[in-house]
Parts: sequence; structure tokens; C-alpha cells
Amino acid sequence: MKVVFFLAAAILAGLLLWGYFYPVQSVLEFDVLEEKNKVVYLKIEEGGHFRIKYTHSVHLSDVIEEYEVRNNRIYPVQLIYEDTAVGMPSNAQEGETFEMKDGKYYITGLKGYHEDITLSIGKVRAEHTLLYKENSYLLKDFLGAGSVVKIKPGRESMWNLVRGVTFNE
Repeated sequence: MKVVFFLAAAILAGLLLWGYFYPVQSVLEFDVLEEKNKVVYLKIEEGGHFRIKYTHSVHLSDVIEEYEVRNNRIYPVQLIYEDTAVGMPSNAQEGETFEMKDGKYYITGLKGYHEDITLSIGKVRAEHTLLYKENSYLLKDFLGAGSVVKIKPGRESMWNLVRGVTFNE
């Protein structure tokens, strides 16, 4: 009887350890390219939407890029902005929708996907902010102003998430 109990306890302990170290949690990884091993995670479910908001360097108005995470890829959902001048589209591509509501331009129905996104975190005015669910995270506070980050979907173990830095702890 002791052998059966010991064997059952060992199997249960093995399963718990496997679950703790096996990468099961869907995340967005924010990998700081200039600093080896500096990664910040955002726990996000499959099909989850996140936004990146920043102040355009020329217009000094807000731009919001919305994305969805599916199948280990990042799909653009919509672009929201206030000015169509330098650096911003004045119309939609084929198959997309361009409209103006409440003084803002919206481009929806965006096509394609990204395996990852490389982003340079602004030092002065950009104020790059990650918006997820009801929360907002100023990226320079977590990743450093002026840093270049690669944003990519992935899976992580609970062990790495507990040891590392996450936006939504």
C-alpha cells in the first residue's frame, strides 16, 4: 500500500512540475533588442486584442493601432488617428474601410499579419502606451525610453512568468 501511495504522489508531483515548467500561457513577448535576456510579458488569450497608442511626432496627435493575436501571429485590426498629413494614410487600401467619426479617421478591415513587430520606444513625445483590456502601460517605464523592442506572440511556462516581468501581474 505504501508503494502505491508513493507512486501516486510521485506521479502527481511530476504532473504539477510539468505543468509549472511547460509553456502553456499565451503571451506577447516584448524583447528589448539591445539588452540580452530583457523580456517583458503580457499574458493574453488566443484571439485577444491589444492596442498601441502613441503621439505622432509631426502632428502631435494620438494614433492608436489595434491588433489581434491568433495562431501565434499578430493581425492588424484597425488604425485610428486625427490627421492625414505627413506619415499617415489619407485613404484605405483595397478591401479596407476608411471613415471619419467624431473628428477621427478609422481604417478597418486591415489585411495581412505579422510574425512580430519591431518598435522603437519614443524618448520625448511619443509616450508609446500598451492598452489591454481596461489597463494601460507606458512602455518606457517597463522597457526603457529609446529602446528597440520586438513584440511577438508565444507561450511561456508559469516558471518563466513568475521569474520575469509581466505587464499584468
